[in-house]
Amino acid sequence: MLNEKEKYNFIASKDKKYDDKFYTAVKTTGIFYDTKEESIQNGFRACKICRPNKSLGI
Repeated sequence: MLNEKEKYNFIASKDKKYDDKFYTAVKTTGIFYDTKEESIQNGFRACKICRPNKSLGI
């Protein structure tokens, strides 16, 4: 499992090899989820850049 600093660095670098490895909610800084389902349950939408739901046709 990645720590918060690693997750933040991967977000900043926009490294595609980390797509679907973790999910970020942007309301304030430092909110991370381990699954997209968990982020959706907490009221967040999918990223418009990496589009993790594109396989679902969303």
